[in-house]
Amino acid sequence: MTPLLALTIDHRTKSEDIDRLHKNVREAVRELQALPHTSERVIKNKELVDGKVTPIAHGLGRPVYVFVSPPRGAVATGRIEEIRDGAHDLNKFVVLKASGWGATITVDLRVL
Repeated sequence: MTPLLALTIDHRTKSEDIDRLHKNVREAVRELQALPHTSERVIKNKELVDGKVTPIAHGLGRPVYVFVSPPRGAVATGRIEEIRDGAHDLNKFVVLKASGWGATITVDLRVL
């Protein structure tokens, strides 16, 4: 994961107060970078075959929340389920199943 802000204040100064301030800023930035909204990702144009379970790698290294765009290419109304049955590593994959669309659909995913 690439941090949004690369903070490199690792040198010592002649002032203990400034050194303490640098340390506090480093710790605060690390806390903020660990929050889910700082590492969200958009995965575009994923095809979901109707009735088939589809694992999609997300690259965030932890279980994620997933938001699915409206489907493109549907011929009927259906649904999209997130599968969490233990068959796939949720630290690496989002697993989705499209049902009832009558065709392969294309969606974009927002994972955080």
